[in-house]
Amino acid sequence: MSKLIAMVATAVMVDGVRTVIQPGEELPTLTRHDERELLKAEAAKSPDVDLAKAKDADRAAADAAAEFEAARKRVQDEQASTKPVPAAAKTAKK
Repeated sequence: MSKLIAMVATAVMVDGVRTVIQPGEELPTLTRHDERELLKAEAAKSPDVDLAKAKDADRAAADAAAEFEAARKRVQDEQASTKPVPAAAKTAKK
């Protein structure tokens, strides 16, 4: 898996020595089970996952903005279609 960053002080065994990894430091290579449990407990985070979540949030925001703009345009078109025609425009058509 990708590198993990400790969110809390985490005691791990490194070369047979108990080592405490401080918050913000990179954790050493762990088993998949340990990684999964630390992530599940939110005791560690993966920068790759955070980056993917940020990209998803950006994409969702862009989609929402595009949807809003399309709805705004539809409302403006509807309002324009029911707007009374000015008198000068009526006489010009004849």
